[in-house]
Amino acid sequence: MTAGELARLLGGELLGDGGVELVRPVAFEEASPDELTFYDGDDEEKLSLSRAGSVITRLHPESFSARSLIIVSEVRLAWVKALSAFPAPAEEQSPKLVHVSGSASVDPSSILLPFTYVGPEVRIGPDCLIGPNVTIHARSKIGARVKIGAGSVIGSPGFGYVQDPDGNHHHVPHLGRVVIEEDVEIAAGVCIDRGTVGQTVIGKGTKIDNLVHIAHNVLVGKNCLITGQCGIAGSSVLEDKVVLAGQVGVKDHVHIGEGAVVLAKSAVFKNIGAGEVVSGIPARPHRLTLRAQARLFRDGSSKDN
Repeated sequence: MTAGELARLLGGELLGDGGVELVRPVAFEEASPDELTFYDGDDEEKLSLSRAGSVITRLHPESFSARSLIIVSEVRLAWVKALSAFPAPAEEQSPKLVHVSGSASVDPSSILLPFTYVGPEVRIGPDCLIGPNVTIHARSKIGARVKIGAGSVIGSPGFGYVQDPDGNHHHVPHLGRVVIEEDVEIAAGVCIDRGTVGQTVIGKGTKIDNLVHIAHNVLVGKNCLITGQCGIAGSSVLEDKVVLAGQVGVKDHVHIGEGAVVLAKSAVFKNIGAGEVVSGIPARPHRLTLRAQARLFRDGSSKDN
């Protein structure tokens, strides 16, 4: 598309040549005269040196070397919208390599990539993209515009056992299902277990990074962010807009309030209130963790001296 067309799409102010044909989006340092990039910094001199075909920015420099600028107030949001206007790499599609059970219902607008399995009584809504090697077990329900990355497993039995007097472990049957609401994005290698007798729910708009495990009967609210290598044990509840940073572990039956943030490598053993920012093992208010670490290192230094 041209710079002028993109400026209209983004609702931005165009400076320079609106007829520039933009062939692809690239990083700022790499942009050439037929490419699109963005600059979210405050250094006008750095921006003025770019020779890109067009730069999305909030700055309004007096002079610039780029062929055009698109001025917006929210640069990163505009960049995301711009990226969506360019075609994504084509995935190889081969329906012969996809197995859909006869009792499953898949909206015809959805795309299932090779080596995907869709089990009995599964429901997949419109405009979904199911990546290669994905397994969707029986009775799972997936809403509209859901994306599931390669190798993810939805609706597998949970990890639940009862021990008898002789020490033998007996697996608890899991007869529930997984419900994934609309506009959820699940990356590669994610495992979401079905409920024991109820539901495991992933709320509308939630985004889940690679290699996350969500156990049986977990309830995840709307617009949560769960980053790589997190593990959430059974029957825990995350209210809306919760953020779990990388490698966070959440104990079973824990309740995390709306808008709470759990920082990386933390272990959550107790309930967390709405809006709290916590860190550490066990997770506690982040300021307390920083004070404890400061005291530990201070005391350690004095002993060494």
